[in-house]
Amino acid sequence: MKRSIVAASIVFALALTACGGDDDDASDSTTAATDGASAATDAPDTSAATGATEAPDGTDAPDGTAAADGELTPVSLTLQWVTQAQFAGFYAALDQGYYEEEGIDLDLRPGGPDVNPIQLLVSGDTDLAIQQFGSVLTSRDEGVDLISIGQVFERSAYRLLSFEDKGIETADDFKGKTVGLWAGFQPAFSATAGKHDLSLDDDVEIFNQGFDMVALLDEQVDLASAMTYNEYAQALAGADGRALRTFDFNEDGTATLEDTVATSREWAEANPELAEGFLRASIRGWDYCRDDPDACVQLIIDNGSALLENFQTWQMNEVNQLIWPSTNGAMNLTDDMFQQTADILLEYGVIKEAATTDSFDMSYRDAAVEGLSEEDLMGADYVPQDLDPDELFAND
Repeated sequence: MKRSIVAASIVFALALTACGGDDDDASDSTTAATDGASAATDAPDTSAATGATEAPDGTDAPDGTAAADGELTPVSLTLQWVTQAQFAGFYAALDQGYYEEEGIDLDLRPGGPDVNPIQLLVSGDTDLAIQQFGSVLTSRDEGVDLISIGQVFERSAYRLLSFEDKGIETADDFKGKTVGLWAGFQPAFSATAGKHDLSLDDDVEIFNQGFDMVALLDEQVDLASAMTYNEYAQALAGADGRALRTFDFNEDGTATLEDTVATSREWAEANPELAEGFLRASIRGWDYCRDDPDACVQLIIDNGSALLENFQTWQMNEVNQLIWPSTNGAMNLTDDMFQQTADILLEYGVIKEAATTDSFDMSYRDAAVEGLSEEDLMGADYVPQDLDPDELFAND
């Protein structure tokens, strides 16, 4: 039953990086770098923080390690896609001065179809990047020593959508159906098919889906790939009152990890205080967006998002649910979380060699969370907003 539908490492990075955006045009410039340290980039040289000296001793700034003499150390962060609520916690931490309190002058750079964050990490032109954890593993599989130092999304946003009147309730109902997959491949779906004894050759027809909901709305497919915070909203806006049903890979046990804080091992080891300070400030930023999502939506709009306020409102609410309430603590990546993703990527040919636990290092995160409250880390009382999509997307 198993087969690699396409060149797996390239397609995995393409499908899972570009789908986070709001643009229909995906580019293979967002695939994992495979050229090692010689990877080229057109980005300006802002790598002064790479291998920089460690941050000075802390002052009395709350939760911080700000420089006693007021000087800040430059750190660059490249997002995996354009400015949108998917990354609101980082914008909030910057806006609220949390990075400054840690002695960090953060250069926050939006991504896009022509930006390859993994390649920028490899070439030293960014210190940190937000990427799918799978992209870290595919890069390591190609010999690049990248690691995750913090896992942003505890849960996966990836879903399959179908119209409720199609009667597709469980994975067993996939048989005989046309399934839209980004670039024709998605390891979580392959893992689900394997778990439920479905042949990718004989039992389902794979449709090479674009990064939109056109194929679903035009009934070219029975099931379509979607992120809860992005394409799902597109489907709700275009469904014209027709009820949708979702298949959740988290519930099936076949989800793979998404947004993570990636960096080179060399940078993290050379700058432990900066790594810790960045993570601590970022957690505080996500706390802020959990507690005041409307303020974070406005902040994203003020920073030039191309998405309208109603879509950003939906996205902020959905992204918060990927983080809160946290069962493992904010920004944490456990061995079990790692193993599920690593096993799926290996089984379905996305990586050639079994991934190892040195692909992530939570020691920076563990140091960062010392002194933060349980509410900061767990958000146990978090309740998502009750949004009515019919009202939210009434004019779309």
